[in-house]
Parts: sequence; C-alpha cells; structure tokens
Amino acid sequence: MEVTTIEKLQPDDLGLVAMWLSRKEVNRWLTAEWRNRIVSTTLLAIALRSAKNRFFLVRHNGQACGLVALADIDIADGTAMVWYVLGDPAFPKRGIASEAVKQLVRRSFHELKLQSLYAWMMEDNVASAKLLHNVGFREIGRIRQATSSNGRRVDRIYFDLVASECP
Repeated sequence: MEVTTIEKLQPDDLGLVAMWLSRKEVNRWLTAEWRNRIVSTTLLAIALRSAKNRFFLVRHNGQACGLVALADIDIADGTAMVWYVLGDPAFPKRGIASEAVKQLVRRSFHELKLQSLYAWMMEDNVASAKLLHNVGFREIGRIRQATSSNGRRVDRIYFDLVASECP
C-alpha cells in the first residue's frame, strides 16, 4: 500500500528542499522571489522563522519527495495561501502532490482553525489547475498578464476553498 504523509519541515531537510526549489523546472511556477534563482538553506531558514509561513515535507512511502506550505498566514482573519512543489522527478503523476495538499487543507482547517485558503497558478500550469480542482478549490478570478512564464506574460489565476466546503 502506498502512503503519502506530510510532516513539519526540519532543519536537516533544508538542503534537500533548497535543491528542489533551485531546479528551474520546479521554481519556474513560483513567485518572483523564488523563481529563476538558486535557493539557499539560509533563505529557507529565514522563511521558516516567520509566523506567516508553515512548511511541510512530503514523504511517499517514507521517501522525501516534495513540499507543501502555507504562506501569508493571517490568524486574525483565518486565511492563508497554499503552495506546493513535487521536488523529486522520480514521483510524477501519481497523485502524491494532490494527497499532500489535501492533508495540508485538513490541517489548516482543523488544527489552525483557518476559514479560507487560496492559491494561485500561472495560466499555462495545467497540472496545477487539475490538482487544485481535484482537491476542491474553485477558480475565483484572475489578474491578467500578472506574471512571466517562459519569457511571455501570462495571467495569474486564483482559487479558493473555504472551511465549510472542505470535503
């Protein structure tokens, strides 16, 4: 039986996650501060120290293979942004990222008592759109030509999921 789990990111995992986030085929889908750069363990450690972020290592059958995270956590308003990467190319198209995001969503609503989660994706990231729909997120709008993908301007599409709609 295949098992996907998420666990709080530990200092010993920073090197592996920094390596994943430094891969152009991974970070090309992220915000500008992570995109097209080498990510250092120091940068990750700084991000981890912020109360506005929570990072979780994804394991599949015990092997580290990705990251799911909350950013811009606002406890007072009960909101946060969800983001995720499947860092190990040996694990594509197996539903691992979807399962990890589902676990993050449950943790966000049940443990952190958040009320609303959102995510965004570049319009040409078809896999991310499929993942978000499969997890229960709904498309709520877009900012036209808001980001750069492969040298061209593309829309940033936003999704949300509220606690009352959580499957």
